[in-house]
Amino acid sequence: MRRAKPKTAYTPAQEFLAEASRRTARLRRETAHFTQLGEQMAQPLLAGGDLCQPPVGSFSNTEFSGRAGGLMGIRWSERPAASKDVAFFGLPDPRGWKPQEDEAFQKQLRSGRRLFVIGRPDELEEKFRRRIAGFTGGARAEEGLHAMGEHRPLAPFRPFEQLVRGWLTQGEMIAACIRKGRMPTVYMSVWLEGALARNTSLIKHDGNRREPWLVPLFHDKDYYVPPLPAGHVAAEYLDLVDAMIGTLDRQARALARAGDWMAQAHRAGKRVAATAVGHSYPQILGLPKENKYPVRWGTTNSDLAVAMPADLGKGDVYLHMGYSPVDVQKVNAILRRGIRFIYTSPYGRPEALKDHENLLWLDLPWRPGDAAIDVPGYSVRILPLSAVAHTLAYFSLLSEMAGRMGWT
Repeated sequence: MRRAKPKTAYTPAQEFLAEASRRTARLRRETAHFTQLGEQMAQPLLAGGDLCQPPVGSFSNTEFSGRAGGLMGIRWSERPAASKDVAFFGLPDPRGWKPQEDEAFQKQLRSGRRLFVIGRPDELEEKFRRRIAGFTGGARAEEGLHAMGEHRPLAPFRPFEQLVRGWLTQGEMIAACIRKGRMPTVYMSVWLEGALARNTSLIKHDGNRREPWLVPLFHDKDYYVPPLPAGHVAAEYLDLVDAMIGTLDRQARALARAGDWMAQAHRAGKRVAATAVGHSYPQILGLPKENKYPVRWGTTNSDLAVAMPADLGKGDVYLHMGYSPVDVQKVNAILRRGIRFIYTSPYGRPEALKDHENLLWLDLPWRPGDAAIDVPGYSVRILPLSAVAHTLAYFSLLSEMAGRMGWT
């Protein structure tokens, strides 16, 4: 049998993806850690505690709540926080964050909640670490590729790990609850038929003395879902992350071409703009209002007519990673303006979308509706993949741009 020659040279995108793959392998070896975190979070919730995701940092309270495949019963507690209540949130970049001045963080420290954070213990001083019930771990803020001005690294690994580690923890917590006989209420994506009616039906609307009316954290006690083994959800999710890395790696030529477009536009004083529809971007980048970041982030919307900045024109580059099916007419309208358009949709490329010199299609085959993991016996999947897919694609593209610009 003839063996394939080992790959000796990576494109900038492949270098980023190869490191992401190594980190995924490391996460597999840490599966027991996420199972333990999930079980620790589940214990007080099963005893009647509330789960909240406070606005600490800039992205985790929206990425990990209000999501297809995520928990419906997350809320700010209606009562003073008790020891059986849980808060789950991500830590901001420690290089610019002052936890002693962050009122949202300090409020959690003063509360009676058990605090679980997406981040590393060494990102907090000892006096703050003592209040944390569990850390997911993750990449250091300075780990990554390339550099441009104050953006060091320009392609960090921390966002990728924050997203993956956060969802692994929440997924293993859901599985831990199922093993104890309780099924958490999980959102069905509003992009799927019947979702609004199904989600609304779970609201506890049994009185008119209070508002808002909320969804319980769990289904009724007689709602049975077969137990999932410890580590099952984490393994399934990491399989999908690995598959996405492989899908992007096979598109190295397209990523390189897109990076070349982005570099050409930057050198010519043109604009490079991006939209990643979902709950993470651009907040997860932690960009200050005034900065020299090479990509301009616009309105988060799947409708191209709303999302794309109106002032883009000939020679500019626009990247759109959305949720909706392709609207061929709107794509063609963008191309007629001379904009170089990098585009993807989980619904795939329709035959009606013809080749064009200024169109570059990326294949990011996460499932329409986003939630990715099947739970036998339950009506919807759990854990979204879109933000992870967008993160891998975006930083692969940015790595290609940086390589051509000499941003090392």
